Amino acid sequence: MPMPKTALFGGAFNPVHLGHIALARFLTDRLDLEKIVFVPVGKPAHRNLPDDPGCPERMKMLGMAISGESRWSLSGFECRSPDVSYTVRTVEALFPEDRPWLILGSDAFFGFDSWFEPERLLERVHLLVAFRPGDTTARIQAGIDRLSGFGLGPVTLPLSDLSLQPEIVVDSFRQGDRETYFAFVRPGTPDFSSSMVRSAIRQEQPFGEFLPAHVKSYIVEKGLYGASHSRVRSRSGL
Repeated sequence: MPMPKTALFGGAFNPVHLGHIALARFLTDRLDLEKIVFVPVGKPAHRNLPDDPGCPERMKMLGMAISGESRWSLSGFECRSPDVSYTVRTVEALFPEDRPWLILGSDAFFGFDSWFEPERLLERVHLLVAFRPGDTTARIQAGIDRLSGFGLGPVTLPLSDLSLQPEIVVDSFRQGDRETYFAFVRPGTPDFSSSMVRSAIRQEQPFGEFLPAHVKSYIVEKGLYGASHSRVRSRSGL
């Protein structure tokens, strides 16, 4: 079975930052992806979004960030839905005839067993997990092992190979007539987070280095996350 050529990249994107974009570009090139669909979460099941400007604003910034890349597209499926956002429902709606990669940060992966209907989701996707600095191979293998009860595995990836940066380690396993790909990635991309952006804005620190230029300008123009024109004019590098 050939590896999938499509991927779903979901998340809060609160706001989207250059780490998101660098990861998507790395995966697009290294896995020769034909399509990545970005989906900002509408109503998260497990948490509130701090300082959330609203899904339409997050979606607008995400659209700015991915414009110009023909293989990337934006879906407002979760933004439009009045219901709690569950990834399995999004996958079934957006990929009815396809089984895409599901792009996850390692933090999301470590909590995957608490997601809504994880076994059903694993039947509909292949997992692609991006390392962050500080993730240990033992913790990652423990995360894999926790999913064995949902039909994943047994899987033991040669995680030591990820000491090389950037790198992708891919394995697959068969369960009945279903083959599932499982990949871990150490992309060597900037270790930014949306919380770092919001914190820099709150503390009146430079934050432009984290963001695509159009997104930074939009945040300032709209005063999102507490940004303001006056602070930007008074401080260089913002």
